[in-house]
Amino acid sequence: MYTEGYVRNRSYETTSFFVILPPFYFVGAQSEMTLRKRYSYIAFYDLDRTIFTGNSATSLVAEARNRGIMNGRQFRHALYLSLLYKLDWQDPARIITRMLTWLKGMTETAARQLCLEVFENNLRQTIRPEITREMQKHRDNLGANVLLSSATSLICEPVAAHLHLEDVICTRLEADNGILTGATRGKLVYGREKKTRLTDYCRKEGHKPAESYYYGDSKTDVYVMETVGHPVAVCPDQRLLEVARKRDWRVLEVSDPSG
Repeated sequence: MYTEGYVRNRSYETTSFFVILPPFYFVGAQSEMTLRKRYSYIAFYDLDRTIFTGNSATSLVAEARNRGIMNGRQFRHALYLSLLYKLDWQDPARIITRMLTWLKGMTETAARQLCLEVFENNLRQTIRPEITREMQKHRDNLGANVLLSSATSLICEPVAAHLHLEDVICTRLEADNGILTGATRGKLVYGREKKTRLTDYCRKEGHKPAESYYYGDSKTDVYVMETVGHPVAVCPDQRLLEVARKRDWRVLEVSDPSG
């Protein structure tokens, strides 16, 4: 599934390593790539607080501030939006979209490099071992593992490459001549849009949502989790935990990989 060898002219490069990129990286289109072989079913995964113990956007914002990429006003605005999100005082999708505006004016190349380095230095060690074991279980059963997240392709693609996932469905960022505009290209993959993307993807690949899995952590994942036959709540927030218990959904017990 992955390109052989190290593709230096199109890979994420740092001073110490190269990443072998999966085929979907080279597509660069809004639609996902057709799976390259026949699988028995598909297991979909959220990213933040599901694969990772924490939130990738928080790590990216902190690193951008440390490097001077984000100024003080932008950083304070990000903290304010984060507070609104945690307190559930505004539409979460609107908050997430507003939080992306700090990227406006950055080159795609610089943003990709930042995201790769944050993943390698800060996020990679927060991947839940329970999730990687679930992924291997699905591989052993001829299932495809697909990332389905509201996070942007800048962070989702290196994660998928590291975990050897079959495909990525995520938020794409708009760029003008290689410069990010601070807006999304197409809809934010969040809430009900996740459900739409999953059902469309299953239809395209010839699979049934009723035979699929979805691993999520938040009440906003309920829309997509009630669509699949095998919903799995991963360290769920209180609202999702209540729904999972009421509907007899599986709750995956997890630990902190750094502890």
